[in-house]
Amino acid sequence: MIGTTVGTRFHIVSRLGEGWLFTVYRARDQLTGQPVAVKVLRPTFTSIPSFTVALQHACEQVTGLSHPALVRYLTVGEVNERQPFFWVCELVAGQELAQLLQRRLPLALPQALQLAVQIADALAYLHQHNIVHGDLRPHNILVTARGEVKVGDYGLWMAFTASRVVETEWMERVAPYLAPERFQGDEATPQSDIYALGVLLYQMLTGRLPYEAATVAEFAHFHMTALPPAPSSLNPAVPPHVDTLVLQAMAKDPQRRFDSANTLRAMLQAALALTDLAPSISTVPPHPTATPAETQVLTEGAAEEEKPVWRQITQSALAMLGGMFLGLLAVSVIVYYLLVGTRPREVVVPDVTGLPLTEAQRLLEERGLHLRVLRREPHRDIPPDHIVRMEDPEPNRRVVEGREVLVVVSQGVTPATVPDVTGQKVADAIAALKSARLRVGQRVEAFSETAPAGTVIGQQPPPLTQVPEDTPVHLIVSKGAPPPEPEVNWRDLPPDAKVARVAIVVGGTQLQQVVQIQVTDADGTREVYRGVHVPGDRVSKTVVVRGSGRIRVLVNGKPVAPDQEL
Repeated sequence: MIGTTVGTRFHIVSRLGEGWLFTVYRARDQLTGQPVAVKVLRPTFTSIPSFTVALQHACEQVTGLSHPALVRYLTVGEVNERQPFFWVCELVAGQELAQLLQRRLPLALPQALQLAVQIADALAYLHQHNIVHGDLRPHNILVTARGEVKVGDYGLWMAFTASRVVETEWMERVAPYLAPERFQGDEATPQSDIYALGVLLYQMLTGRLPYEAATVAEFAHFHMTALPPAPSSLNPAVPPHVDTLVLQAMAKDPQRRFDSANTLRAMLQAALALTDLAPSISTVPPHPTATPAETQVLTEGAAEEEKPVWRQITQSALAMLGGMFLGLLAVSVIVYYLLVGTRPREVVVPDVTGLPLTEAQRLLEERGLHLRVLRREPHRDIPPDHIVRMEDPEPNRRVVEGREVLVVVSQGVTPATVPDVTGQKVADAIAALKSARLRVGQRVEAFSETAPAGTVIGQQPPPLTQVPEDTPVHLIVSKGAPPPEPEVNWRDLPPDAKVARVAIVVGGTQLQQVVQIQVTDADGTREVYRGVHVPGDRVSKTVVVRGSGRIRVLVNGKPVAPDQEL
């Protein structure tokens, strides 16, 4: 890439580094003469059309936004065979926040709060423009030598979900910072950005993440169920009001977090003001050393009018009282918002043991409490979807309104464990399911380039799932290698014909899914492919378009990516 020019104007000068998604180069804009950064998509991802199309759309949505705490993106390159996918942004002289946190040492309290204020300011700007960052983590935040923040790679999260391969790799990186609702399949929102900033601030204040885990599943469990220890338990320099601020930003329920990034920024600024005032309240600054000339001027002034000692004492006391007043004012703002302004009332927890889940939820909501299922357990005496016991808090306790009540719910009779029958012959799979007290459900056949005909290549429910006895397990059976796709007869193509390759990987959870490829061109709108596929199938077709046209791919009647224009 070095020495080449992309987009007709950006001349690549040197290589700056490489991330999991982009390789970053230093370049010169031949139109303006300014240095810029060019982010080139790594070849691993250029072979996934659904992702590259979605990524280009996401990049276009945020290109042109301008804010002091955001990396400014200038243009995004077209995806074609002559040049790779690229994204041009301003060149920032700084280091990733991740590098500051590598030593696992906490940042100084004022520094952590100053960085968080700038990040919150950037999020507030994005949210005002209806853009959710969705991927807020230290690797996407640059810090300059002057302590200025530049938040990058914002608004790309939807592109990552366009490909199951890309989404899996991305989740391994972003899982430590994802809000609980994101693990349940909810889309990113301003509230999930606030949660991620709470995790970032926690890490800056303590030098470590609130939850340490090895897999995405473990992170999901911790974020959805575990309460993090207060930052001050790991760093005694963190004051109580900052503890409260961080834990509110990381509340499990999005409605219990700060209502906006603007509000969070205001609270961070108040905490920072209180931190800045602390030294001036407790200490008196020393007098500066005077030069001989200054000493002479002071002596002459004293000869003309000598200040009484009582006046000096009064002025010092007034200065100290003024500093204390400002400090108390800052404390009052934080206390009012966190304690007084949102003070909940106390309620008694009703006993919902043995009740149906819906009835228990209704009773708790009447008291202003929120029911959360901690886990489900098999139980012979209590019917399914009934409360087995209340874990925390216990019945008849007095708690504050809005608290979560953790319950254990009955699964009914002892469940069966679904065995892993993938790779087995159908007859062997059926025998294994019968031994596990399960039965065979639907049998769907699908082509496979690797598994011989008659071999199980997929199953629903997945292996090791706990299900009731006699549950049907649906099998996806290989019917051998797919037939070769007919070759395009290039001689018979009209002069205005264009040939495109359409490839998708079928996702979702439905056992059978209808894949359609539609073309709109000079001959009108027509369907060039329709087939029934299973999750994990790779569909790859050659499509001919006459003149200017558009290709649309649908799964179960819904578009899976933006239309491809030709």
